[in-house]
Amino acid sequence: MFLVALAYLAFFSIALPDSTLGVAWPSMRLDFGLSTGAAGLVPPVGVAATLVATAFASRLAARFGVGRMLAASTWLSAAALVVSATSPGFAQFLVSVALMGLSGGVIDATINAYAARSFGARRINLLHAWFVVGAALSPLLVTAFVQTGLGWRWPYLVIAGLQLALGLLFGLTHARWTSPTAAVPGADAPVSTSPTAAKRGDVVLGLVAVAVQTGIESGVALWAFTFLTLGLGVDPVVAGLLASGYWFVMFAGRVGLGSLAERVGPWPVMGGAAVGLVGAGILAWAGGQWGAMAAVLLFGFAAAPVYPLLILTTAERTSAVVADAVVGYQAGASSIGAAVFPLLLGLAMDRSVASFAPALTALTVVAALLHVAMRVRVGRRREAG
Repeated sequence: MFLVALAYLAFFSIALPDSTLGVAWPSMRLDFGLSTGAAGLVPPVGVAATLVATAFASRLAARFGVGRMLAASTWLSAAALVVSATSPGFAQFLVSVALMGLSGGVIDATINAYAARSFGARRINLLHAWFVVGAALSPLLVTAFVQTGLGWRWPYLVIAGLQLALGLLFGLTHARWTSPTAAVPGADAPVSTSPTAAKRGDVVLGLVAVAVQTGIESGVALWAFTFLTLGLGVDPVVAGLLASGYWFVMFAGRVGLGSLAERVGPWPVMGGAAVGLVGAGILAWAGGQWGAMAAVLLFGFAAAPVYPLLILTTAERTSAVVADAVVGYQAGASSIGAAVFPLLLGLAMDRSVASFAPALTALTVVAALLHVAMRVRVGRRREAG
């Protein structure tokens, strides 16, 4: 149980630096002498570093051990946050972003792979629920420091201290974290760190499903407030409460629907979630102001269990032999989806804010079709024995 709690704390902690930039940037850009739009240079650096890390995470964990990799990655994160806090200019800050991307990518992929092998549906959803908590609390932390006049640098140092302590815990418990080879079902099967050992179609379906799913989640998080206020005339205070409520219901959904998936299995819950996402898209598109307001909360609840359960079912959809490697690639696909699809939604909204709803509805339909395709392929594999 201690390792489970430590995994939860790790996911909570890696969410903290991811959510600081939005609140810190107005003060940060003044220190660096940059325009507001320069913030757009930050995500591509982090995503690129994350992709590199997730591609090699399973190989590194298999060679050095899960516990050692988590300890080293967490200490790297602490070092990166110190560099962020002490950066004299934007170039140094971008170096810290790259280091955080490397460390966060390894932690994300390694713990997700461990959870897919060791957790049930309830625990893996709770793992991702703690990520939501970290993402929600981080802006509050930065706001508190900025409003009290201490500036944007101190929050990075506080989070670095947490990462340093967490790395120490990982180091002390490194022997207790099972290696990928020890936990893979079917000890007689050779373990591979390359996803090519599974059917290409199954791997690709999973990668696309993860990218689309995180694209939906990030797209709603980024653009719902703008759509409600500028597109539908919702009061900004109400829209702000709904934007926060989106994260609250996502947390509640991961807690509640994770427990449900533990009882009925992941596939019925993912199927219901797919229907809920399409329903939310239609409600946002055709439900008027009140329908769109309700849709924001429905998006959060319906999206909540999907990504954790996609991670959990990786071995079933592909192969237990390559599950760890595929989980790593899916973590990379998640970063791509979270970066690309909100950008595309933003470009569509530049032409018309109202285009948010139909574009997002189209994404939810794609997500539902991908779910059906994966479920059909899993069913055929079961029939084939």
